[in-house]
Amino acid sequence: MKVSLLEAEETRRRIEVLIPREKTERIRKEILNDLRKRVKIRGFRPGRVPIEMIRAYYGDAVEEDVRRRMVEETIDQALKELKIEPLVKTVLQFTERDEGYGYIIECEIIPQIDIGDYKGIEVELKKVEVKEEEINERLQNLRNMHAIIREREGDVEARIGDIAVIKYQGYLDGKPIKEAGTDFYPLELGKGFFLPEFENAIVGMKKGEEKEVEILFQDDYPDREIAGKRVLFKVLLRELKEKILPEISDEFAKDVGFSNLEELKEEIKNSIKREREAFQREYIYRTLLEKIVDSVEIPIPSRYFQSRVESVLEDFKERMGDEKLVEEERKKLKEEVERRVRDEIKEEIVLLNIARKENLGVSEEELGNEIRIVAEETKRPYEETRAFFEKNGLMGYIKNRVLLKKARDFLISQAKLKEIE
Repeated sequence: MKVSLLEAEETRRRIEVLIPREKTERIRKEILNDLRKRVKIRGFRPGRVPIEMIRAYYGDAVEEDVRRRMVEETIDQALKELKIEPLVKTVLQFTERDEGYGYIIECEIIPQIDIGDYKGIEVELKKVEVKEEEINERLQNLRNMHAIIREREGDVEARIGDIAVIKYQGYLDGKPIKEAGTDFYPLELGKGFFLPEFENAIVGMKKGEEKEVEILFQDDYPDREIAGKRVLFKVLLRELKEKILPEISDEFAKDVGFSNLEELKEEIKNSIKREREAFQREYIYRTLLEKIVDSVEIPIPSRYFQSRVESVLEDFKERMGDEKLVEEERKKLKEEVERRVRDEIKEEIVLLNIARKENLGVSEEELGNEIRIVAEETKRPYEETRAFFEKNGLMGYIKNRVLLKKARDFLISQAKLKEIE
């Protein structure tokens, strides 16, 4: 096998792979012999069909299979020989020369850039502290989670804090609005889940009472159907419930899995502290990254960029649907996705260049673990996922995923932290 580098640009490589004729002929014979065992042609017993007849019947399919096998058996070795790790699936063009058959690979790579000095960058941080009122707020939230819900007895009015089970329907110009109504909705009054005018109208209502509420929606309301318009809501209060909160005590702490109240408070304090430290770690990283990115010119691989943008937009369309988006909104969405993807790719390029400079490696075990993560993300079997990356010369993509995490941790570890008030 002969591997030649035809073109080398910042973000792109063009490679030619030539395979000896005897190897491609071996592959072709294996395919033909396999077909001979399986095909059924009238007048011939299975396994006795002449090879030339199989060529005549299945010639195009055989040659396509030859090309597929040719690439599968050689692409990984060819890329390793030139130390090239493609970012996305390669573009192939098949060729034939006197010395053999082959193909040309066009692929995009992470460009090598000089990112300057990334060690010892100063980052200012406030000391992590947890105040008593924050602990008490978390305690109250936990208390709410373990509240008992019960019916309010008697001819009583709805009040802030009650749970009103309501039936409601919105009307515009006398016609019901689709998706603006339901038969049973438990609304906790005072939590701000609905518009204030709507919730305030329910306060004071009694079980079984009906009421009409007219609300003027703001011009910038997300639902364009009702933005800037008056909507009439018909509301029926079906049930009225109240929350009985448990007393904060050692007994309450035991109910939620702790020995006493002090132990529960200590765990809440540590939990808040861990959250703050994780937030600070992210802040350190983003501060470092911003300083590095702002100081260097970073070329973006075009095909990789476009494939990432298209993937995000397709995912958005599947999850949210873009049928309601007008052209201007669709354009703004695309621009925002492009901006975000461009920033993400710049981040990857910086981190992978740090990994290269620091000689960060990836073990076979780490590769396997990362493929398992991808398999779980895509809901595919591990072996199938691994085979896909190996056959398409994309193990470099998996390696890069591991290196991104390692380089991120390394960059954070090199920051010079300065504590401020």
